[in-house]
Amino acid sequence: MNYSKLISLLLSVGMMNSWPQAPLLAQSGLEPKVAFLADIHLHDVYGDFDAASFQGVLHPGTSKMATLKTMLSQMNSTRLFNENYFAFLEALEDLRKRNIKYVVLPGDFSDDGQPMNVKLLKTILDQYAEDFGMRFFITTGNHDPVTPFGGVGSNVDYIGAQGRPQTIAGFDGNNYLDSIPRIEQINYWGYYEICKELGSFGFFPDKKDIFWSHPFLELDYEGYEFEKALVLSEVKNRLYEVGDSGYFLPDASYVVEPVEGIWLLAIDGNVYGPRYGEDNELRDWSGSGIGFNLAAQHKQHQLKWIKNVTAEAKKRGKTLLSFSHYPLADFHDGTSEKMSSVFGINKFQLVRVPTHQVSDQYAEAGIRVHLAGHMHLNDTGIHWTQSGKSLINIQVPSLAAFPPAYKIVSQRPDQALEITTVPLYEVPRFDEFFDVYRMEHDHLSGLNTGKIWDKSILSSKSYLGYTLGHLKQLIHLRFLSSDWPADLASLLEGLTEEEILFWAQLDDVEGNTFLAADALGRSEMMAKRGGNIGFGNDSLQVDKEGTNLMMDFYLIKNGGQLGNDLIPSHRLRFYSILTELSFTTKAKSNFKVQNQLIDFLWILGKMMNSYPSDHFLIYPEEGKILDLGK
Repeated sequence: MNYSKLISLLLSVGMMNSWPQAPLLAQSGLEPKVAFLADIHLHDVYGDFDAASFQGVLHPGTSKMATLKTMLSQMNSTRLFNENYFAFLEALEDLRKRNIKYVVLPGDFSDDGQPMNVKLLKTILDQYAEDFGMRFFITTGNHDPVTPFGGVGSNVDYIGAQGRPQTIAGFDGNNYLDSIPRIEQINYWGYYEICKELGSFGFFPDKKDIFWSHPFLELDYEGYEFEKALVLSEVKNRLYEVGDSGYFLPDASYVVEPVEGIWLLAIDGNVYGPRYGEDNELRDWSGSGIGFNLAAQHKQHQLKWIKNVTAEAKKRGKTLLSFSHYPLADFHDGTSEKMSSVFGINKFQLVRVPTHQVSDQYAEAGIRVHLAGHMHLNDTGIHWTQSGKSLINIQVPSLAAFPPAYKIVSQRPDQALEITTVPLYEVPRFDEFFDVYRMEHDHLSGLNTGKIWDKSILSSKSYLGYTLGHLKQLIHLRFLSSDWPADLASLLEGLTEEEILFWAQLDDVEGNTFLAADALGRSEMMAKRGGNIGFGNDSLQVDKEGTNLMMDFYLIKNGGQLGNDLIPSHRLRFYSILTELSFTTKAKSNFKVQNQLIDFLWILGKMMNSYPSDHFLIYPEEGKILDLGK
């Protein structure tokens, strides 16, 4: 085959899928609007530990005591701990300016369910509720609560004097001889404490609501009485047995109608398992984090209730918006099975991808639209059952990672739902603690342990730049070693764009020889074959010195269309050509590493051509998505 002709054809017709476009309607018919802010991971950066043993670190610029996590811990975590506080405040201010009154927080609203963080969240939400008439609706995440009944917390990565890491522990009433500060404010709260503190944000009924119910309460719309619902909403009335263990845990799920015609279905997807000691007595509980793969097994009562809720909503002509901390469908654009074969089932959070059977159950139960967090991704996916039912899963990005953004759902007169993704790229005060981090960096530099982060992130000019710097360091400090086969990671980091394009045009044996060669060997092979073989289209820009493929892969995987927007058009064009060319020349290889590279490019191609995730329309009953563009 003449691959130069193939490439020219691909260039002329374009490789990026173009989703059907829909005309924009006037905003006057789009009320009400509901905003979704996921994975805030709120941490009180100016908290009061109420303890003399540790009060935080003195900010050299403001002379205030700050209660911060180390930059080293942030650069090794999938979330920021400190700057997301300012991002949350900016998101609320943006919602206020947009006059949006209904706001959903689908889990991980606090760092780890500690009293100081949950109380701060309540203070902030109460202020916006009182001053601007905003209503907030919350569901639980795996970080809140960490364990169902709370416990003694601990943390090894607060910033102490002179930028040194400081270990602190929760207080359990005992006296210890060590020098570790014991602080009650960092203990873990459980369901009872969190629901009590945040009860006015959906966990319990409110007089303002038209209707409210939970899985253990009769779903009686016409006979609804607020006072009766309030009494029966106590956490002690919302317990289910964990298997046949004899132990009962709370289920904080609820459904609420805050405004005429809109039902918000909050699904508590947390599942905790009992851990027993050698005496077979309950010792503690395993953490939650897997999501609906476990909830579908251990919360069968919940599935039955969901089926009743969806049927009642349909009967009464209500628009049902389901939300949970956890996704209900594949969030890797249909590539999860391939990713599992390339990277392994325990990589890239693949164990958190709902199985087809699990997605089937919730689609058959009647859920058509579900908004989730947990994954810190911007993504849209559709699951279809064999009976023709669809479930659209919308991943709401985190405010504490790239891409920092939230989503707005608006209902149109034709019952379509308009989804708008709002990036938070400019955040006031995001650099407020950079001087503190410089102290930390100076301290780490003096230790010469090699465990250090790149100081260039402190030159970030925007919150977008800061979250991109965080992602870049996270890739190199954690992801490359934790998620990637070493040989494949080495190839993607070491090959130039020119080299990878050359490889894509070789046969199987030659391609493997090329990948196995060192830089000099690859250069000699290319020289003998006259560079990029028959490739001569000058309109395609190819980098001869390096590659951005690894970083761009994460921009696309994590950011969806928001990530695509940050990649220069010539590189997107190059990736489109590359992925299509590799499919044509190398459907399968007899060599392991080359096979991994081929599969990786297939994954990249699928993610580049995924469903719209920025601004789009969905028709829930039809399982239809239309891209609205910018």
